[in-house]
Amino acid sequence: MSLYSDWMKKAFSEDGRSVEAIWNSYLPREQKVYETIIEQKLTKVEGTVNELAERFHLSAEETVAFIDGLNDALPTPYNMDELTEDSAICLDIDFERLFKKMVEYRAEHLYTLPQWDGIFDAETRKRLTLEQKRSRTIVKGEKIGRNDPCPCGSGKKYKKCCGANL
Repeated sequence: MSLYSDWMKKAFSEDGRSVEAIWNSYLPREQKVYETIIEQKLTKVEGTVNELAERFHLSAEETVAFIDGLNDALPTPYNMDELTEDSAICLDIDFERLFKKMVEYRAEHLYTLPQWDGIFDAETRKRLTLEQKRSRTIVKGEKIGRNDPCPCGSGKKYKKCCGANL
């Protein structure tokens, strides 16, 4: 069984619910890792899973969980099931992309960290937040009524022109 599978078994019950005790223990430690990375402006974090676990005071399973949380923000995501304690890891961190992913995942405890002040000013953080939120907003066009003029410009009613085949 992989480290990732072991983590998933611990973090989620058989019916898919979060195991609160595990998450209550893990999330503050995860936040400390992000605080360190952002504060030190680390754009590259390298080492084996075990080395990163030791460096950030996490278990190997928690380190894999951290990588999973960061995975979508990496240029080359990892196959989580293939990671072992000896897997070489290179986390290329793009702070703008990471910030937007935190907003997308609604991880307010992470994208509001004071350490972001050293990376982006308040105006840039506000802009990135709005960009990310807008990117997920679906804007529907104005609905064309059956008896409205056809938008193709034929002069016919929509129901007799482009809407006839719908």
